[in-house]
Amino acid sequence: MSGREYPSSVDAPWAAAFERLADHCMTCPTCTAADDQAANLRLTCPEAVRLSRECRDARRGA
Repeated sequence: MSGREYPSSVDAPWAAAFERLADHCMTCPTCTAADDQAANLRLTCPEAVRLSRECRDARRGA
């Protein structure tokens, strides 16, 4: 180990945006839709797309 301290991702500027995305995707009926074998249907959810873009922009520092 180099002894360098690495910042926690919890303190990262994009952490709040990621948390909003994760919370949405775990509770949204569209995002969690599954077939009869419990495979996710990967349906397009406009809110998830928006939150994903917001998270991506936050990681890029936009």
